[in-house]
Amino acid sequence: MSLPVAGLIVLAAGALAGLAFVFLDRMAGKPIVPEAARGGPPLIVGGALFAVVLAFITLASFQAYSGGKTGGQTEASAVLGMARSAAFYPPSQRDQLRSDLICYGRAVVDQEWPAMRNGHSNPLVEYWIGVYRALFGRLDLRSPREQLGFQELLDVSNTRTQGRQQRLAVATPALPTPLWVALIFGGCIVVALQLSMAGSGVRVHALLVAGLASLIAAGLVIVYILDHPYQSHTGGIKPSAMHRTLLTMGNLEPGLRPACTESGQPG
Repeated sequence: MSLPVAGLIVLAAGALAGLAFVFLDRMAGKPIVPEAARGGPPLIVGGALFAVVLAFITLASFQAYSGGKTGGQTEASAVLGMARSAAFYPPSQRDQLRSDLICYGRAVVDQEWPAMRNGHSNPLVEYWIGVYRALFGRLDLRSPREQLGFQELLDVSNTRTQGRQQRLAVATPALPTPLWVALIFGGCIVVALQLSMAGSGVRVHALLVAGLASLIAAGLVIVYILDHPYQSHTGGIKPSAMHRTLLTMGNLEPGLRPACTESGQPG
């Protein structure tokens, strides 16, 4: 969801609610709620309950969003750490390990990130994980230096795995459809309670109803954005950390030619 679309949804919700109030106000010969004091408690209770539920869901969605972003950063940092640990080994093994890690990073950026928008991982990333892990079994471990490097590789590799799992965990929206139905229904009820004040002759109330509907729509849009963190919208999580890692790994060994294309395909 792009920012213009989100803004249009918010404005449309406010405009429709305001127009609905004006229409009801003109059609009603007398106030729908004869005494405003009687309509106050349902408005307060309904609005407060909806606000609490929306705030709770927004907080939970934001925590998941932050977890996905942190996972991507952790993964990228771990990949860079593994590339630096490759310096403990002979040039041929060092270059092959760094080549595999660069290909892994490219596959994450160009293959898995788009796949996460549909809630999926990508098998090409798994392929490169298998390639560099197979190399672990062929690394020289004769010197204490190489043994230390191998331990670092294992530790940082586990960190990379955890980071990837963390970002993949939020690729699938966490809010089930029934909860979305409940949120939208609750928002409509709150606006409907405001509309029940029509017929009172207070025209400025239409602006209040429009403002309330806009706030509710804005809250739902925010929850949607947080619940779909990898979509191409403003605020979506981008593979910026892995981009930086790829640039840094390229600077570690400028002459290295990875065994893959720019998009991570073997070749």
